[in-house]
Amino acid sequence: MKGQADQKKEATKTVKKVRTTNKSAPVRLWVKAAFTGFRRSKVQQNENQALLKIQHVEDVASSRFYWGKRVAYIYKAHTLKSNTKFRTIWGRISRSHGANGVVIARFGRNLPPRAIGSTLRVFLYPNRA
Repeated sequence: MKGQADQKKEATKTVKKVRTTNKSAPVRLWVKAAFTGFRRSKVQQNENQALLKIQHVEDVASSRFYWGKRVAYIYKAHTLKSNTKFRTIWGRISRSHGANGVVIARFGRNLPPRAIGSTLRVFLYPNRA
């Protein structure tokens, strides 16, 4: 009898497969940019053209990669809309501005002045490569 009980215990032992999950952060498909202000001259400014300084972009050649890329200004509102308090204003990078890697972006709605100095997300799509 003891022999049969031991055999049953051995038969019921199952090996559990342990799944390992990747604990790293998901891939970030955007680059940080700072909204430095609106494109302007001595006496007027164009609110429909926002100047952005993209992180790690220091010259016109490297800023050319970002032409046509989508930009999002994400801000927090007081009231819920679509079950969230976060809102976005979407835009697109149109061209370079100067020789230091600053770019001009146009948005669907003009960015508010309180956004000057804040961080925007420059997404790495659409990709022309």
